[in-house]
Amino acid sequence: MTINTITIIGSGNLGTRIGLQAAIAGYQVNFYDTYEKAFDSSRASMTKLMKYLVQASKIKEADLDGVNKRIHFSTNLSEALNDTDFISESVTEDLAIKQNVWTDIGRLAPAKTIFTTNTSYLLPSQFAQHTGRPARFCAFHFHDVFYSRVVDIMPHPTTDPMLIPILETLGRKLNQVPVLLKKETPGYIFNSMLMALLGAAGLEIPRRSAADDA
Repeated sequence: MTINTITIIGSGNLGTRIGLQAAIAGYQVNFYDTYEKAFDSSRASMTKLMKYLVQASKIKEADLDGVNKRIHFSTNLSEALNDTDFISESVTEDLAIKQNVWTDIGRLAPAKTIFTTNTSYLLPSQFAQHTGRPARFCAFHFHDVFYSRVVDIMPHPTTDPMLIPILETLGRKLNQVPVLLKKETPGYIFNSMLMALLGAAGLEIPRRSAADDA
């Protein structure tokens, strides 16, 4: 499958960074959020990030115009999903909200679209069924995008295995290091490592299971 258009659901800090990196990589990017005002902060963050990237010789100033032209914002979900190939969802870490958002996305998105969540804590199986297309759904969790260039790929039990190589390729095109987790875990990579380090240091941290949010 060829991915040309990426839709970012949620224009907060991480959603903004994912979308900007996608535009830098040459993809058409549609941002969706419920409030137009949310885009003001997103645009301001992008301006600062692009300035940093130019100063750090990560991108050329001459390329910025093309990057900006590939980015579009909309508060209309149907418009943001029009002909999209790939969705990255970064809404607030609230299970009920994510379930509702994915129900709406599943109703409106094209049949070809790959669904991914950027959740750093919830499990994809907790809301995969709400998409209406669980086989096309997977966790695709970015750590930072520009500094910590790691993306976790976490399928749930009914994710189509054919999605994995597509996500690995996309991760590399987005200048990330894709890491495949073969079993669902609420810690993903970073939090699992952090908990292990804290445990080794003798610190007892209460563990919260995915069942607590089910």
